[in-house]
Amino acid sequence: MKKTFLAFSLVGLIGLNAVEFEIDKVHSSVEFKTKHLLVSNVNGAFEKFDGKIDVDLQNKKLNVFEGEIAIDSINTKNSGRDTDVKGDGFFNSASFPKGYFKMEKQVDNKLYGVLTLKGVSKPVVFDVEISDMVKHPKTQKDVVGIQIEGNINRKDFGIGEKVPDAVVSNKILININLELNK
Repeated sequence: MKKTFLAFSLVGLIGLNAVEFEIDKVHSSVEFKTKHLLVSNVNGAFEKFDGKIDVDLQNKKLNVFEGEIAIDSINTKNSGRDTDVKGDGFFNSASFPKGYFKMEKQVDNKLYGVLTLKGVSKPVVFDVEISDMVKHPKTQKDVVGIQIEGNINRKDFGIGEKVPDAVVSNKILININLELNK
């Protein structure tokens, strides 16, 4: 009986520091950057995104991180380019309306997971930084920030396969900034 109680107590303690948060979309973003003609940066964002996030605050580790983006919500501040990027030559959003990321593990400040774009799933590693939790002065809610950053090769996912690297860089920088409320 004592062993059973001890086992349940330990299981309970392990979960004490894990907190599921809600994304504050007004103060969050999913952005990307790539080179155009090897000389200038093109910045863009996915304006519709969602996710499930569970954070171990004491150890500053993610227990769960799953996210999705709506491909049709892409915004590069150029409607013609946005139409091209949503089309068959790049994301083909009609056939593949969403992109997904699912975490496998976090080791130190590295986030390992699987990214799925255009129906292709590949392992990726991103840098992750988790802030301390603070109390929002207006809402009095507990707030924590997460920044995730890393590079992917667009051609690994079949995105813009016919477009040369000299026109649109194969390397895409992903930058995810999240403000989370408890």
